[in-house]
Amino acid sequence: MSILLLDRRLEPQRIDEFADQGIPALDDSKVLPGPAVIVDAAAAPDSSGRTSQTRQITGVIASRPLACREQDGAWVEVDFEAADHWTQMTDELRRRLIDDTRATLDVKEFKQATNGASASLITNNWVYSGTPRVYRVAGRLRQFVAVLGELTRG
Repeated sequence: MSILLLDRRLEPQRIDEFADQGIPALDDSKVLPGPAVIVDAAAAPDSSGRTSQTRQITGVIASRPLACREQDGAWVEVDFEAADHWTQMTDELRRRLIDDTRATLDVKEFKQATNGASASLITNNWVYSGTPRVYRVAGRLRQFVAVLGELTRG
C-alpha cells in the first residue's frame, strides 16, 4: 500500500502507518487543520503526458479514498462502498463532482460509477429524484468530494 495524505500544501505525504493503525496513527502536529484527504495511491491511473505536479495531484485524486477532514473538523473514514464508487468513475465524472458536489448524473453514469447497480439502488452515498432519474452524491462520498473540491480550489 502507498498511503498518501493530501492537504493544502498539495504535496502528497506518505503516511504508511495509517494502513496498520487507521486514523489514530495520524499525528495532528504534522497535518494542517484541514481540509485534507487520505488515499491509497497503490493503483493510481496512468498519467503519462502530464506535468509532474499535475500527474501527482491527478493520481492522488483518482486514488481509493480512505478518510477525509473538513476545515477544523474531525477525520472521517470513507466507507468501502463510497471508495468503490469513487474508483469506478471516469476522470471526467470525478472532475465534475469535485467542481460541483450538487452535479447530477444520469442513469448511465450512475450505473458506471456503481459497477452496474440497479437504478433503484438504495444507498447512503447516492440520492435520486425525478423522471427520468437523476442522481447526486450523498453521505461519505459527498463529504470526500466536497473536501477534494476545497483542496483543488485552494
